[in-house]
Amino acid sequence: MSRRPGFTLLEMLVAMTLLAFIMVAGQQAIALAARAAAPRGDGGHGFLVRRQIADWLETAMPIRSDRRERAPLIFTGEPQVLRFVTVLPERFGKAGPHIVTFSRSDGGLRMSWQLLRPTADVAAAGERILLEGVSRVGFRYWDASDNLGWRDAWPVGLRMPSMVELSLDGGASAGWQPFRVVMRNR
Repeated sequence: MSRRPGFTLLEMLVAMTLLAFIMVAGQQAIALAARAAAPRGDGGHGFLVRRQIADWLETAMPIRSDRRERAPLIFTGEPQVLRFVTVLPERFGKAGPHIVTFSRSDGGLRMSWQLLRPTADVAAAGERILLEGVSRVGFRYWDASDNLGWRDAWPVGLRMPSMVELSLDGGASAGWQPFRVVMRNR
């Protein structure tokens, strides 16, 4: 009796069982890694908010308050309030450049926005709480052109800072280190 090439039914069942065990172990490893990335139990929401804020700051646009050549930029940097221009997607009303303000409100870290050049057919402004329970919001500003180091406020003027530091305390941001964002479009 000659044996035909191939696997027996028993060999196939053993291989499929081993593959199932490997797949379950891989899925458990991925789930464990996802839980470790969000130690506060927020499902990763805090991480996503930090990443989104950093993206908006990185792409802040140096736009002047009016068309004069020496007009100041639309950029306000105070210890608890930051206002700048960046491009927001359509879910914020209309896609395009918006004036964005980050500050603290009773509910937490508040973001408000308004269309840079509003039109009559679209809602031009809005606001939302990005992180709930935040008790303190702090901003600092770095100027690479001098040796003064970090500033608590950024003067209204003709240029933007080189870097912005955001510090949050309380609520969903408990335990976070201050994070710094390098401004690309200075």
